[in-house]
Amino acid sequence: MIWEKICTSVEKLNIVIFIPVNSDVQYTLKGNKIVDTFDNVNPDKVNESLGLTGSKPSNSTSSNKKGDISSVDTNGNGQVTIQEAKDAGYSMPIMSDHWLYRYMRDNDNDGMVGE
Repeated sequence: MIWEKICTSVEKLNIVIFIPVNSDVQYTLKGNKIVDTFDNVNPDKVNESLGLTGSKPSNSTSSNKKGDISSVDTNGNGQVTIQEAKDAGYSMPIMSDHWLYRYMRDNDNDGMVGE
């Protein structure tokens, strides 16, 4: 969508822009020269061809009324750390109305963990 808007705007201005078919990025890492070559493509079309468009994002912060923290509390101590929550796919901050909040430590008592 954005790609098409840019192309339309450029056409109205009667400007010709040449975009290379592929590009090389060269860098050195620990003394080794590395060259990454990639094709310049329309990301919207690539995502569509891979079936990555039109799907709804997963809701990893959905409410868990049962309070089963076993999949999040990796060390089994009954307390969920910020890192454990992040590793389980939860985004920060965890607010006081989130089911995980009661298992986490809010040191400043502002109703948010991991801000």
